[in-house]
Amino acid sequence: MRTILAVLLLSAISINAYTQACCCTGAGANYSILPNLNKHVLGLRYTHRNYFSEAHSLNPELDGTVTNQYLNSLEVFGRFNLKERLQLSVFMPVSFIRQTAKGVTTKAAGLGDMSLLLQYNLLNPLKCNGKKSKHQLRLGIGTKLPTGEFKIDANDLFGTNLQLGTGSIDFIVNTIYTFRFKNFGFNTSVSYKLNTINNKGYRFGDKAQAGINFFYVFDVKEIQLMPTAGLNYEHQFSNKKDGRTLNFTGGDFLTTAVGFDVYYKQFAFSSSVSPALMNHLNWNGENKNRFNLELGVFYNFSITNNKAKTK
Repeated sequence: MRTILAVLLLSAISINAYTQACCCTGAGANYSILPNLNKHVLGLRYTHRNYFSEAHSLNPELDGTVTNQYLNSLEVFGRFNLKERLQLSVFMPVSFIRQTAKGVTTKAAGLGDMSLLLQYNLLNPLKCNGKKSKHQLRLGIGTKLPTGEFKIDANDLFGTNLQLGTGSIDFIVNTIYTFRFKNFGFNTSVSYKLNTINNKGYRFGDKAQAGINFFYVFDVKEIQLMPTAGLNYEHQFSNKKDGRTLNFTGGDFLTTAVGFDVYYKQFAFSSSVSPALMNHLNWNGENKNRFNLELGVFYNFSITNNKAKTK
């Protein structure tokens, strides 16, 4: 029976050339956990997000205006082993934004912000210990580059509240812990994103996140299946413009997630839906998250140095 599941957060030329991983601590083709920790991975993920807001204004023409926003993103993902415990993950999204309000539709499309994440496996390296329970702790640090467009007009207004990029160089730190006992397990993660000021004097608020995800793994012949369920909490700090805090920004968000992943040989297929449970915002006219959908396909592979044989 193949044991192809192992831990990775979001995500050495000569590495193991076998098709199965040596040991597993968790599972999931989302970026918190991915299969075959001892292999390189290339993947593609599609994300759909729906937001809405309702304006509250003394102006009767604006009061009650409902705005719907849709973000569709296609993200190329790569995870590369640098050393036994050290990996580099690269994320490159292309986004399509659509906003409708009062019968008027606004659109934006283009390259998003590229992210780089370096992760170190602090506990439980890639060695089997023969125990029924396994756990792993990973620490990460990364950066987000301003490859996506940031647009704001002369009146300091966005064309849409969603942006292709922040226009700034931002920094990410995270920690992820996974525990598995036989077929059951859970995964917890904490992250913080520190944003900087862009060249238009705008600074998006920092973001703190924490989540927990439960999973169960079972086999059907050579295929491994894994249902998942979890919660994710996010705190968004207030934005700033030219050093001035924008009071009508920021807030707290809570979403649930139900997913189902499939693993076959070198391939992993992931899917999840995440309806919002709570949108506690600093202003009741701010964007609220309604629903998220994610689909992904990943391929893991090994690269081996072929040195010329000498006699």
